Amino acid sequence: MTTPDSQERGQDILERLRLRDANALASLTELYGSDLTRACYVYLADAHAAEDVCQETLLAAWKAAGRTNGRTPLRPWLFAILFNQCRKHRRSLWRRERRELDAAQRRAESAEGHEDAERLETLRHAVARLDEALRAVVILRYEQGFSIADTAETLGLPEGTVKSRTSAAIERLRTLMRIPE
Repeated sequence: MTTPDSQERGQDILERLRLRDANALASLTELYGSDLTRACYVYLADAHAAEDVCQETLLAAWKAAGRTNGRTPLRPWLFAILFNQCRKHRRSLWRRERRELDAAQRRAESAEGHEDAERLETLRHAVARLDEALRAVVILRYEQGFSIADTAETLGLPEGTVKSRTSAAIERLRTLMRIPE
């Protein structure tokens, strides 16, 4: 959740990025690195790829910061970059993702709490099978806790579209996971 303090800190970091302050990248990583990695992991279902894409996202933000203005909100801008990087990665590494999903399933099955791990793995697979537009909304709304307004801003969509995609995603997940209403 974005607080006024984190928004102010984000604006400071973005301004320092625009000025090419090398320490700003470290501050950006400290403030958003784990959120970016988690969202990326949910999107890609591949821990190694999530770390790589997160690093690519941070570098892309470094390079693109000069094209922003003083009113650009950092968090939505950063997550928009993240989702672009995730889409790019998925297009180029589909086969690798399938192998990693299978390996993650085997690890989850052998882990303690087999039933919870199985449910979580089923959810990960179901999210990975969602249409790209629905997947992005699910990750931002439920995994990252974005508001409808922040989700809409991040994805460049009207709020009504975010609401309808959220509803469609929930229905699709119920079907994929065979959960009764």
